[in-house]
Amino acid sequence: MTVSVCFILGLLLWTRAGGSSSQTRFIQTNRDLQLTVPEEVQLGRDIFNWRFNDRNNIIRLLRGEVDHSDDYKNRVDFFKQNLSLILKNVQLSDSGIYTAEVSGKREDVILSTYDVRVEAPVSPVLLSVDSVFNSPESCNFTVSCTTELSPSISRSFTCDRRTCEEASPAPSDPAPSLHLYLSDVSIICNHSNHVSWRKDTKEKQQVCPFGAEEVCTQETGGTKDIY
Repeated sequence: MTVSVCFILGLLLWTRAGGSSSQTRFIQTNRDLQLTVPEEVQLGRDIFNWRFNDRNNIIRLLRGEVDHSDDYKNRVDFFKQNLSLILKNVQLSDSGIYTAEVSGKREDVILSTYDVRVEAPVSPVLLSVDSVFNSPESCNFTVSCTTELSPSISRSFTCDRRTCEEASPAPSDPAPSLHLYLSDVSIICNHSNHVSWRKDTKEKQQVCPFGAEEVCTQETGGTKDIY
C-alpha cells in the first residue's frame, strides 16, 4: 500500500513539474506561425497562459474559458484541445520570447519556450560586369553585386583555360547577407537571410570567352526567388 501511494505521489509531482523545451523559430513577415506545447497537459483548476517577453499575456485559459488580451484578439488563433497558438500575419515587432506556462497554487511550470525571430524577405540583387581583359590564354575581370538595402561588393578574378582564382584576398563582406563567388561554371551573387534567398548569376564563359578580341559587354542575368 505504501509503495502504491508513493508511486501515485511521484507521478503527480512528475506531471506537475513538466518539462520546458526551448527552440528558435525564424519566420518571414506577413506569414503565420504556429507555436505548440509538446506534451499533453491536464490543467484541472490551474491557469494556462501564452506570454510574450515574460510580461504580456496573449491568452489565458481557465476552466475551459479563453480570455484574449486586447492586443491579440484578432491576431491569434488558440486551440484548447492541444494548447497550440497561431500568430497571424507576423511583423518585425513580433520578434521575441513566447512562453507557454501553467500557473498553479504552488508553482508556475513552463511547458515550452520559443525565441521567435521575424525577418523581412531580402531585396533583389544585380550582378554586373565592371571590366574584362581577355587574352588568348587568360582573362581578368571584375564584377559587382548590388542590392537595394546593403552596400555593394565587388571582386576581381583571374582565369586561365582550366581554373579561376581571386586576383587578391577577398575583403570581408560589408553585409553578411550578401556574397559574391564563383562556382565551376557560374559567377554568383547571393543575397539571403534565414527566410528568403535571391540570386543573380552569369556564366563564366559569357564573361571570359577565350580568344575573343573585344571586351565583353555588360549584361544582367536572371533573378530567382526561393522561399
